[in-house]
Order: sequence, then C-alpha cells, then structure tokens
Amino acid sequence: MNKRSSTYAILIAVLLLVQQFISGCATTVTKDLHKEDLYKKDVQKEEGVRESLRTEDLVKEELQEVETDLVNQKLYSVKCSLCHELPDLNAYTYTPEQWSSVIDNMHDTKESRKFITVEEEDKIKDYLGRLSQAR
Repeated sequence: MNKRSSTYAILIAVLLLVQQFISGCATTVTKDLHKEDLYKKDVQKEEGVRESLRTEDLVKEELQEVETDLVNQKLYSVKCSLCHELPDLNAYTYTPEQWSSVIDNMHDTKESRKFITVEEEDKIKDYLGRLSQAR
C-alpha cells in the first residue's frame, strides 16, 4: 500500500504542476488580450484626437477665409464708393480675370490712386474674384 500511495502522491503532484502550468498560460494569454485591447483603445483615442485637430484646423481655415472676405468686402464698399455708386454685383457675371481688368481700369487714374493703394486693390480683386467663383 505504501508503494501505491507514493504513486498517487506523485501523480497528484504532477497533476498540480500541470494545472499550475495551464493556468499560468491562460493568465498570460488573458493579459496579452487585455494589453491588445488597451492598445487598440489607445490607437482609437489617438485617431479621434487627430481627427478632432484636423476638424479644428479646417474650422480655423474657414473662419480665416470668412474673416478675410468680410474685411475685403468692407474695403470694397468703403474704397470703391469714394469714386462711384456701388453696382449690384449680382447683375454682373464677370470672371475673376474680368473683375481684375475692370479694377485695373478704374485704378489707372491719378485721382483714384489718392484713395486706394495697390495692396487694397489686390484685396478688392480677390474679393470680387471669390464672389464670382461662388456663383
């Protein structure tokens, strides 16, 4: 009986070792899966932050364009009305190049150069060109 109980004790010890080995592997796999999930979540968060930053940049660009258009529109209405009544811009279907030519012709006189600089002229051309492209 002594030999039999030794065999059972050894068998139990081996089974306990096998169980420990198997549960250790399962824990490692579970930890690896958990790490992988955390990594995926981090990547998704980073992508969300990047997308948010891209959206912010687009909004800032659009706001800058709107602000520039408003400044140029004000410049157009103030500077051009010094010499003549402002026309209904919707009545003209000029291209940006045609508007540029019209502005060049108006700004070609000595009188008009007193009221408007070349830089202001370029801003007005940009405003009228954008306006004609929007239609």
